[in-house]
Amino acid sequence: MKVLSPALRKFFSYAQPYRWWIAGATVCGLLKFNIPVVFPWVLKDVIDYVLKTPSPDLGKISASMVFLILLYIFWSVITYYRSYLADRANQRLIFDLRHDLWVHLQKIWLGYYETRQVGSIASRLLGDTAIAQNFVGAAITNSIMDLSSLAVISALIFHMNWRLALVSVAVLPLYVALNRHFRKKILKSSRKAQQKMEEISGNVQEKLGGISIIQSYTLEKVEEQNFFQESRAYLNYRITNTKNNALAGALIGLITSLAPVLVVWYGVVQVIHGRLTIGELTAFYVYLGMFYSPLGRLSDLTILIANSRSAIDRIYEVFTTAPEIEDRPGALKVPHLQGEIRFSNASFGYEPGRPVLKGIDLTIPAGSIIALVGPSGAGKSTFVKLIPRFYDVSEGAVSIDGRDVRDYQLRSLRRQVALVPQEPILFSGTVAENILMGKPGAGEEEMLAAAKSANAHEFIMALPAGYQTEIGEGGIKLSGGQKQRVALARAFLKNAPILILDEATSALDSESENQIREALQRLMQNRTTLIIAHRLSTVQSAHRIVVFENGTIAEAGNHAELLRTPGGLYRRLYEEQFRSFFPEEFRL
Repeated sequence: MKVLSPALRKFFSYAQPYRWWIAGATVCGLLKFNIPVVFPWVLKDVIDYVLKTPSPDLGKISASMVFLILLYIFWSVITYYRSYLADRANQRLIFDLRHDLWVHLQKIWLGYYETRQVGSIASRLLGDTAIAQNFVGAAITNSIMDLSSLAVISALIFHMNWRLALVSVAVLPLYVALNRHFRKKILKSSRKAQQKMEEISGNVQEKLGGISIIQSYTLEKVEEQNFFQESRAYLNYRITNTKNNALAGALIGLITSLAPVLVVWYGVVQVIHGRLTIGELTAFYVYLGMFYSPLGRLSDLTILIANSRSAIDRIYEVFTTAPEIEDRPGALKVPHLQGEIRFSNASFGYEPGRPVLKGIDLTIPAGSIIALVGPSGAGKSTFVKLIPRFYDVSEGAVSIDGRDVRDYQLRSLRRQVALVPQEPILFSGTVAENILMGKPGAGEEEMLAAAKSANAHEFIMALPAGYQTEIGEGGIKLSGGQKQRVALARAFLKNAPILILDEATSALDSESENQIREALQRLMQNRTTLIIAHRLSTVQSAHRIVVFENGTIAEAGNHAELLRTPGGLYRRLYEEQFRSFFPEEFRL
């Protein structure tokens, strides 16, 4: 017996809670597919009775017809329950699978997303689960029903006339050979088409997300050509698939059409010689059509099942991607931290053997404001990602309030950290929904207080529907300053003891910048604040400035101390930024 693959075992585990629905659908399906087998047999008896009896009894014939009518009424009832139970089990199974996949995707570490297109991942969550849905109905119920129908019909035709039955199945080996040959070709082109569509989906989502850049750089023709090339590759796979399907249909159709001709030819000879009745030949002919119908469906099902298997395997790949950042056994849940952060000989690299941070030793007192400066790629962003455990150090440790961050429950730890990125991240929905992400379930008064602290309340109330205004994907209906203030309101509402700012006032007009600076001053009060600074004019009031270079701390101190350091990196960076503003005699 062939052992199920891990992917299939995982998939079938989702069918387990609905096994009785599936079993009920299967039983109803067996009846649905096999009840029609009664009709040709009754037809045979009626025809032979009429032909052999000089004065047929209409009562007997009517009784047979009434029996068939009642049987088909029953057949319609079990047909309804077969479809209802199978589809209900299907929908519930895919609901559970998609939900768990979504939950798992949210646990996977950031590195997974940084190397993949979001559209490609979405394709597995939505597209592949939809394809996988066919597996239950096809593999569990339809296959069983068609195989049972074949078994019953085969038994009946061999019972009626074994010679004629042998003639009717003489073309079966050729049918099976052709089906297997074309199935391999169709599966190959289907998988390639599926992979290509995943690539196209990822590219489309990525390019539409950056449509302003494409339009501003007049790249429409370039992207049109790229999309054309990708779509043409997908089209070629689909055309190949269509050609194989059409050719398979034509040749297999020819074979299944020849079988009835052979049966009638041989059957007429048997009738002439008195070895077969007309009723039996008629019934045999009807059974033959019923015999090749499930065969055709099984042929289609093999392709459908194979496509579903491919989708299940791709879903399983996501499930087997370990979150990597997980709670340790016995991890602590803390209601509130003071916010003292310590890096002890901490090193980290995104790839083995290529460290981004090397031997970082730094203590950040609770409630202090620390600015992180340095050239691009020096390790500033990576440094702050280690605090909420977006990544874990490869060597050394990061601790908060004297305890390694890995000793805290992940959710508990991340509740203690508020992040305000340089480019605010907002989601489709209302202004209120975006602010409440800082503290789901917060009351209206708390939300309004947070918005007022972020200098956002006034502009929000001026919107068409106030806090219930739909802001579009990424907050496209808001200006840059408005989006940043909504993001700040979210951080105010979260009220976390540790705050990470990524130059939240860059690329804004002076009015918006002043409002956001004012809000930030309020937000930073009594919090441990880390500011990733791109403009050195924004960090001069920080309690301490930490200068990164090539993944190490090159120097640290306040603004005045660092400017007095001859040949220091901070001094060089400061001079480069302000060279054009001061005459040479005033340069440092």
